Amino acid sequence: MSHKTLARDGFDVIGIETRASNADSAPIGALWGRFFGDPQMQQLDAVEDYPVALYCEYESDHTKPYTFFLGRQVAPGADVPAGLVKRHVPAGSYTLFLADGEQPAKLIETWGSVWETPLERRYDVDYEIHRSDRLVEIYVGV
Repeated sequence: MSHKTLARDGFDVIGIETRASNADSAPIGALWGRFFGDPQMQQLDAVEDYPVALYCEYESDHTKPYTFFLGRQVAPGADVPAGLVKRHVPAGSYTLFLADGEQPAKLIETWGSVWETPLERRYDVDYEIHRSDRLVEIYVGV
């Protein structure tokens, strides 16, 4: 699968989160349901309207539990509504993979390619930008 490494600026996101693992992804599906059903998430003063998913607080590598966060990009200094969480995605080097096709099948397939690609991953923050119903950009910290 084609990919390229880019320098990316840091940014802030506000949203909701849960613990998950690749062996038990049920909490991720539940969080997506909560995200679309929560009026607060739709009313955020977002910089961009695209959902952003973060994978952070890895216990080790992609085979161990991590925190899955789902939210929207906000301006620096944005207030955090009650019940939501603010996280910062650090500036740095990220390898971009595109999941373009029927979702979520294409996203799952693309993550499989990420795991098989020999990258020197940081395992601090990886993220997805969900540009449309068919296109997701995956940024893997390297």
